[in-house]
Amino acid sequence: MNPVRVSHVSKTYTKYDTELKRVANWFGASFAAKQEFHALTDISFEIQPRQTIGLLGRNGAGKSTLLKIIAGTTYPTAGEVEIRGTVAAILELALGFHPDYNGIENAQNALSLRGFTRREVEAMMPYVEDFAELGKHFKEDLRTYSSGMSSRLAFAVVTAVRPDVLIVDEALSVGDAYFAKKSYARIREFRDLGTSLVIASHGMPVIEELCDRAILLDQGRLLADGTPVSVAKEYADFIRIQNPYTAL
Repeated sequence: MNPVRVSHVSKTYTKYDTELKRVANWFGASFAAKQEFHALTDISFEIQPRQTIGLLGRNGAGKSTLLKIIAGTTYPTAGEVEIRGTVAAILELALGFHPDYNGIENAQNALSLRGFTRREVEAMMPYVEDFAELGKHFKEDLRTYSSGMSSRLAFAVVTAVRPDVLIVDEALSVGDAYFAKKSYARIREFRDLGTSLVIASHGMPVIEELCDRAILLDQGRLLADGTPVSVAKEYADFIRIQNPYTAL
């Protein structure tokens, strides 16, 4: 069985005239939605062991929604996702971090929330501190961090232990080139050890360099699934058709 199987997944967000109608529907009422937004429609694919998949698509294509469903932080309206093994995700930088806690405290809390014991967390902390390279800032409050520093801490926490499936959503686009290169090396290390990866990025070089397969989404629908080179070309052609004045 493959590590990830996405089967006929759809996600619909509904908007009601009032919040009261939304809540009433939770308890069996039948108020019609004022507006529906179909973020994903009938998406199906499987991810093989050691495979790295890149998600391509314009803003609003459904990439982040799909990653959140695979990660288990959002539930599909229809369809299902089957995961075999452990999953780690970098979806939103510093998500779950507390601005009044320092780097050490935030790292410890984040690892504890992932289910690690106190002893396991303590054993991971030297790696987190070393990989993040925050120096004295590791002991300072998160509110003093730049977005790049938060990115370093988040990535170090998520990659403290190799998961079976790693999900990355544009997180490496924030920060300096040195840390991005270091993070990509860590991702390659995981891949070589058997981790399956799903990466969403607008950067064609990232997709073509790291991935052995790519999926193109638009308006919540799967338009293409193939090699990174072929899907990147199809994406470029699609963008030119949609807007001939846009250059990738």
